[in-house]
Amino acid sequence: MKRRNLILLLGGASSGAMSVGTGAFSSVEAERGVEVNVVEDENAYLGLEEGSGEGFVRIKNQFAGDLGLTVTAALPSSEGEVEIEAEENDEIEIEVESDGGDEKDGDDDSVGVDIPTGESANVIAECDEDGSLDLKLTFTGEVDETGTSVDKTRTFTVECEEDDDEANEDVTDKVEKVKFFGSAEKVRVLTTENDGGGNGSDGTVSAKLYCGDEGNTESESFETVHVNEDLWIDNFDDDDLEGPIAGVEVEGIGVFENPDPGSGNTVDEAHPSDDSS
Repeated sequence: MKRRNLILLLGGASSGAMSVGTGAFSSVEAERGVEVNVVEDENAYLGLEEGSGEGFVRIKNQFAGDLGLTVTAALPSSEGEVEIEAEENDEIEIEVESDGGDEKDGDDDSVGVDIPTGESANVIAECDEDGSLDLKLTFTGEVDETGTSVDKTRTFTVECEEDDDEANEDVTDKVEKVKFFGSAEKVRVLTTENDGGGNGSDGTVSAKLYCGDEGNTESESFETVHVNEDLWIDNFDDDDLEGPIAGVEVEGIGVFENPDPGSGNTVDEAHPSDDSS
């Protein structure tokens, strides 16, 4: 999936209502970003703010207590898939794969996060095609200390744009670490301290995989791959590769080795490959 910059703009449609007692929208700000706050009183409301950078929405818990929140993402009027997962560093990542045009609801996916009072969680997003689509986000949760609940569905317009100047630039010197997804047959080469890949430098590196519990099977050659997005075994032209992924070699850096193949880990140190002189 090619990485696209994803811009979330408030759409014209908003289904349901943010329910915090008798809450209502308190402010809308639309200069550089969009901020929507839903308020019951000055100490209890949920904030949604479109942030600058690679396209994310910041969720801020402004309730008078810790918030247990479930975020559900869906494509309301197109065929396709969304995948949402909680990352480290208080981030939620949404991946959008749109198959275009049929008038039927797309699949949805949900993730739960705990946001302490006064703290925030960022929603990072990426998609696989240029163009516009609608992305429906539903926020449901409760503050245990007060019994206050949230139930809001808002539809955003998503503009997916690829930065052609940067998409194929070699960024080997900017690689920070590699994220392994455990039993899943995918990894990410990251150019950011952010485990989700947001706010990193887009571009490509030359990489090869080491697979199997001992990492004894390696891909035949280096492949040019994009950073900060999912890399699957199928992205590497080698029929002999089978999960789990035990290591990733980035040409010019070395091998990032998963200390426990089959488990999720993030590795920020590489060692020379056996072929290095």
